[in-house]
Parts: sequence; structure tokens; C-alpha cells
Amino acid sequence: MKKLLLTIGLGSMFLMTGCTQRLGEFTVSSTQNVKNLETTSPTVNNHVKGESCIHYITIFPVGNFQNRIQEAEDEAIMNGRKAGVEGDLLLNTRIYEKHWYIPFLYGQDCVIVEGDLVKVKK
Repeated sequence: MKKLLLTIGLGSMFLMTGCTQRLGEFTVSSTQNVKNLETTSPTVNNHVKGESCIHYITIFPVGNFQNRIQEAEDEAIMNGRKAGVEGDLLLNTRIYEKHWYIPFLYGQDCVIVEGDLVKVKK
């Protein structure tokens, strides 16, 4: 009986695992309309997109797990600047996670950030 309880106890310890990851850090973030924030008006050509991905080789994840939302947002802002859009803030931001996996071969998990790149008026 003691061996059975010991086996169940040790088995439970191996099954109860977990982890924590930091998904991002924001200077400004809101789910409501922000009043009195003067920015350039969003236009059709200032919609930007960025992503941060990790890869799964067999069952092992490879890549940077920290600050994935922040990396995707930084990439979106940089993509907009490369396209000639002046801006330092995303409005109407949407955050998605997309993943796919071929069992025991390869997979990908991406965080995608989309929004309208605008410049804060001083």
C-alpha cells in the first residue's frame, strides 16, 4: 500500500508542472477610447503589422519566449516607418496568436500585432 501511495505521489509531482512567461510591456495601453490625446489622423496607408514567432522542432520549442507581444508591436512600428509612415503609437490595435503543428516534426507559434500607426502631436 505504501508503494502504491508513493508511486501515485511521485507520479502526481511529475504531472503538476507549470511555467510563467512575460508576454510584453506597454508604455500606453487601453481598451477604452482615450480622450484629449492629440495624434495625427489614421489614414488608409498607415495600417501596420508585426509578428514574433517561436518554432517547435519535434516537441521542443526554440526561440525567445519573453516579450513576444512587445517584439511584435516593435516590428509593426518599424515596418510602418520603413514604409514611410511617421509614427510612434499604434491605435486600434489587435493582437492575435496563430499556431500550427505537424506532430513530432515541426510547428510554429506566432503572436501578431496589427494597428494604425500614428504620431503623437506635441
